[in-house]
Amino acid sequence: MLEENDSLARMLVEVAAPHSIVEISRRVESELLQFLTTEHTRWMLVDADFAIPIEALRRFVISGGKRLRPAFCFWTAVGLGLDPSDPGLMKTLLGLELLHTFALIHDDLMDRSALRRGEPSVHTAFATQHRQEELRGSSAQYGDSMAILVGDLAFAYADQMLIDANRRARQLYSELKLEVNLGQSLDISGSFALNTILAKAERIALYKSGKYTVERPMHIGAAMAGRYFSTSDAITRFAVPLGMAFQLRDDVLGVFGMTERTKKPVGDDLREGKQTLLIGLACQRCTSSERELFEGLFGRDDLSVSEITALQVMIEETGALQAVEDRIDQLFLRSMQALDELPIIPEARAALGEMAGFVVDRLH
Repeated sequence: MLEENDSLARMLVEVAAPHSIVEISRRVESELLQFLTTEHTRWMLVDADFAIPIEALRRFVISGGKRLRPAFCFWTAVGLGLDPSDPGLMKTLLGLELLHTFALIHDDLMDRSALRRGEPSVHTAFATQHRQEELRGSSAQYGDSMAILVGDLAFAYADQMLIDANRRARQLYSELKLEVNLGQSLDISGSFALNTILAKAERIALYKSGKYTVERPMHIGAAMAGRYFSTSDAITRFAVPLGMAFQLRDDVLGVFGMTERTKKPVGDDLREGKQTLLIGLACQRCTSSERELFEGLFGRDDLSVSEITALQVMIEETGALQAVEDRIDQLFLRSMQALDELPIIPEARAALGEMAGFVVDRLH
């Protein structure tokens, strides 16, 4: 049975976010709420309806989130000598979190995900409002349109936060935006492809999430501290394997994660037809009868609980789950070895080590 498999042992114990993340998360959330409250008031005075998308954005921000990207940026910048109270640093952290907010809102829309962090996703909430108020036109179109605009608003605010950052930090931020959008395009095209190509699945993991979650936020932190050119290679050696491990853990949770922890429906990636390394390995190793089962169910948005369980069992029995768990362990080890090479203060090294452990062992 799935719950008896050793490869899932680490998923049976909750892993609490370390203080190095929680401390930054609280500060970022507080500053974001203050900023969005001010914006809400400012635009409400112009037209009450202007406040609607800003309020939706505010609700999304307070619904939760790990704030990993701001934390990786903060500890790199401070670890390389930047004053932790530097006002430009906090604005950069807010920008990274707002950019992530944009990506999540649009991602939920593209994936038709009804839930995010245990609450209705933005497009779902607006569609529900449309139905309840019996507005004119299509509820789905209204929900989708408003979600696009709320995501775009987060994107615009993110750009605003980095206006005063130094030139190198802005260049890296621009590259980050290109990478995450191109990575998402690969993810979407992969979901509609007939077969999973392992090399493409790895590239999706790298660009959609790996570089965007760890490497680029750390590079931006180094640029904020004026140390990018002397440290970027060492950062990449630590960050890229860790970012890949982060995405592979996400892929495992997308198939085997529990709703009470992920706050999303069980087997979401199976319904959405996500072409991940986990799925690619399962397809590569499965028998003809298992492939028939897979092809009949994978990517169907009406999968029942029993059908999801059947796919989970098939993926596990091919050895794909264990292979991905082994890959996560290998990537984590590479990252930890590279951590020793980073020329940062001991407090930042300890914080990054804690964060790395959380990234690979998290349950949500």
